Amino acid sequence: MRRPGRPTVFDGRSGGYLLLVMAVLAAVAAACFGTSIYLHEVLIVAVLHAQYAASWDLFSGPTELDNFGHALFIGMAAYGSALLGRHLGLSPWLSVPAGAVAAALLGAAIGGLTLRLRGPYFSLATLACAAVGFKLAYLLSGVTGGEEGLSGLRSFTGEARSDLLVCLLFFSMSMGAMLAFQRSRRGLILRATRHNEEAAQACGLDTARCKVEAFTLSGFLAGIGGGLHGHTQMQVNPELLAGSLCVLVVLLATIGGRGTLVGPALAAATLTLVNEGLRAAEPYRALLFTGLLIALVCLFPDGLAAAVRRVVGPGRAAAGRAGAHPHDHEHDIREAS
Repeated sequence: MRRPGRPTVFDGRSGGYLLLVMAVLAAVAAACFGTSIYLHEVLIVAVLHAQYAASWDLFSGPTELDNFGHALFIGMAAYGSALLGRHLGLSPWLSVPAGAVAAALLGAAIGGLTLRLRGPYFSLATLACAAVGFKLAYLLSGVTGGEEGLSGLRSFTGEARSDLLVCLLFFSMSMGAMLAFQRSRRGLILRATRHNEEAAQACGLDTARCKVEAFTLSGFLAGIGGGLHGHTQMQVNPELLAGSLCVLVVLLATIGGRGTLVGPALAAATLTLVNEGLRAAEPYRALLFTGLLIALVCLFPDGLAAAVRRVVGPGRAAAGRAGAHPHDHEHDIREAS
């Protein structure tokens, strides 16, 4: 029997994992048997957005501390990987993890300073950090290329089909790491901080260290996505640090269902494909896509994952979000102690 304190995916059973595996296998099939380069490129962007949303949810989902500076890690790793490849001649297989490590170190530094703040103050602090990074991308134009960014980066394989498979490989490994973290003792501590951090600390749990570790891991995995973006699109620019990307990531993860990991990943990939499909109405695409996001937020305030749980297992999903049972925090604290 599932313990009440354990995280659920959609309905608490294997449905969410199954959907994710099916989506990955469908993308692999498209890469192996599809002949459209355009389709491969669109799927690459969908996988990258799934990586961004899931990595954001790793920290912000269980803690309900909204990180509005996630693009800083994405852009930091993208530029770092690009510069390592350009000046040191590193292969993308080495420069992408190296850029992600730089993003993780930045995350540890920012987390150590900002996670002392509560509520909207943390969100504003992370947003300010992203704004500083965005401005530096223009001020340090001699290094970053300014508005033009850096282009001509090395691709992983030279083909969109193979690059899609590389992205799916990194995404699958990242999701495995995130799901393992979510179900670990640290994941329990992280969820306990959302319900009653003072009680968790009274039980001897080091909540501050756990939050910094989760924030650092979130930055590392976002950095993996940023590095992949640079070497699949073969260019980076300041838009990877823009506030618009920060907001988009938060919206995609929230619509998917925060705290579930799988929900944000699937929602981000699906909505990216929907946005691309709206090119048929290009003059109104931005309006239609924005309207769709607003409608989904209003219709499903707890996210699409909660809506699926209510349909599949109404008796078990009455609380809405995963782990939302009124006594779940007590189980989280006891199991983590």
